[in-house]
Amino acid sequence: MPEKWINDKTKNMKNRLLFSMMLLTAIAFAETSLAQQVGERLPMEQVYKRKYTATKIENFEHHVDGRDDEAEWDSVGEWSEAFVQSQPVERAVSKYETRMKIFYDDKNIYVGVRCYDDETNKIHHQIGNRDDWTGDYVTVSFDSYHDYRSASQFMLNAGGTRTDMNITDLQEMNFSWNAVWSGKSHIYHDKGYWFAEYVIPFTQLRYRTVATDGVWGLHVQRMVSRHDEMVEWSMIPQNNNGFVYSFGELHGMQDVPRTRNVEFTPYVSGQHAREPRIEGSPYQTGSEWRANVGLDAKMRVGDYTMNMTFNPDFGQVEQDPSVMNLTTTETFYEEKRPFFLEGSDVFSLALGTDNIFYSRRIGAMPSFSPSVDNTTSFVQTPKNVPIIGALKFIGTNKHNVSIGVMESVTARSSAHMTMGGQESRIVTEPLTNYTVARVQKSWDGNTLLGGMLTSVNRALSEDHLEQSMVANAFTGAVDFSHYFKDRLYYISAKAMFSSLNGSEAAIERKQRNSVHYYQRESAADFLGVDPSRTSLSGAAGMLEVGRKGFSKLQVWDQAIVYTSGFDMNDVGYQARADLIQNTFDISYNQNSPWAIWRNTAVKFTMLNQWDTGGNTQLHSFRLRWDATLKNRWGWWITQTFRTNRREDRLL
Repeated sequence: MPEKWINDKTKNMKNRLLFSMMLLTAIAFAETSLAQQVGERLPMEQVYKRKYTATKIENFEHHVDGRDDEAEWDSVGEWSEAFVQSQPVERAVSKYETRMKIFYDDKNIYVGVRCYDDETNKIHHQIGNRDDWTGDYVTVSFDSYHDYRSASQFMLNAGGTRTDMNITDLQEMNFSWNAVWSGKSHIYHDKGYWFAEYVIPFTQLRYRTVATDGVWGLHVQRMVSRHDEMVEWSMIPQNNNGFVYSFGELHGMQDVPRTRNVEFTPYVSGQHAREPRIEGSPYQTGSEWRANVGLDAKMRVGDYTMNMTFNPDFGQVEQDPSVMNLTTTETFYEEKRPFFLEGSDVFSLALGTDNIFYSRRIGAMPSFSPSVDNTTSFVQTPKNVPIIGALKFIGTNKHNVSIGVMESVTARSSAHMTMGGQESRIVTEPLTNYTVARVQKSWDGNTLLGGMLTSVNRALSEDHLEQSMVANAFTGAVDFSHYFKDRLYYISAKAMFSSLNGSEAAIERKQRNSVHYYQRESAADFLGVDPSRTSLSGAAGMLEVGRKGFSKLQVWDQAIVYTSGFDMNDVGYQARADLIQNTFDISYNQNSPWAIWRNTAVKFTMLNQWDTGGNTQLHSFRLRWDATLKNRWGWWITQTFRTNRREDRLL
């Protein structure tokens, strides 16, 4: 074979190979470009559970003004991938490009988010009160233990309004939690974007410092409010079974501060109150001076945080709203006191709308109130029972075991009483000890097993208090949850017990209160008041199974049982006992645009209730249709049918 022919053939093969490679590269580039076009949907594996690596820097000299003119914003680390839509079209490339950057030093975490907009004059930048969700905004959430259970979330809107909260995997939000952090926003009309700047001290976060892999959970999202468009760095599908579980990953956090972070906050306060004067009363004279002193302390102990307080100052706490309650159910008030808000998600174990721990019981109004006629006798009762001291120890170790222990002691309180010109003191609250302990183990966020114990112990030495209050109250609980098939299906179960003991009169009061109503006629054949009892015990439980997760069709069924003697109200919140309830729910959710719809959902819910004697309380059926058109006009229609309704709490 001629050598020239061989060389020419070899040359042609090389040219063909080069041409083929160029053609494949061009096709790949064209496909990539096509995928990045606005409105195109990216593959799930490219947008779900993304990873970002933060950079450690030294002594970042910054001024929190919402501007990205410090050199570090361009020279340190890398900007993230462009955010993608989660609403209205999941995984779609957004017209409004958004990128974020994170770095940190030995004091703070710095987050910057550039939010591009070709019409910066239309950005909604309203200024509101703290915790107002208004206008265009950016939220940053850290699952700092990376245990998939809860996260700390920080929000800035384009006008600089700040919001912070704790949020759980089930998207239960606690807006009462307020961290100490800085954040500003600035609109660059000449550059075509607005910038959100966060400076979050490590002291405001709970995280592991021992044997850590440097991985936190991270979620960053942006709202373009004029189009009702949500874009996210790591997209969480709207149909999900686990919000915090679906976070992306923040790497590079292995060099976070390991100091004890000891904080002491003493206080001295004075108060002058003006109130209506009562003629002849030595107490309600029209004005009163009050003074107080106390100390708060906080320190880190390994992977755990210890909080202590002595005679805490709650004078700066937001007041509760005025409520006129004409029902037999006790009004539930949100916790607003900083000491009890710290790590409150650790102590949460709910059964429906009830919770085994309700921190507002500690330091509440006195349980006993002496009666007076305001003509010949007068009384001055403390508004709240003083908290002598409280200690809380919370954290999660490297084995994803979450531990929370709280101990609190409230003082023996007395009211000043004047009758016939003679003054005396009457005890309104005994010395009381509260103990709450919680432990929970997580296996990759898909299996959770936990337990909880509470106790209330009162030093009752006065006859009138023995007759009205139980001496000891104990509750215990076990909870279990398991998700499988990529969290499409789940099963959840809880079991609780309670035990109260005290005098015959105190236990009879418990039997007759609105939680139990042992005396009601409809329950006479299976309950009835027993005035000789010195204890009361009961149990409760819940079983729920369902299909949720990344599915348009979602269905779940929940059964709850309260026995007649179950009572956790000494340190928990419970609306009623003696209840069997079953809830069935099925829904179809179309969250992506289809035909004329932007999204639509149809839901059917069935609720059935009985008492433990088998008497029907309620049968309820509800059909609901939610819909939003592509022009963002929407509506919802609900039709509810109730049969066999009998209210045994309105006597």
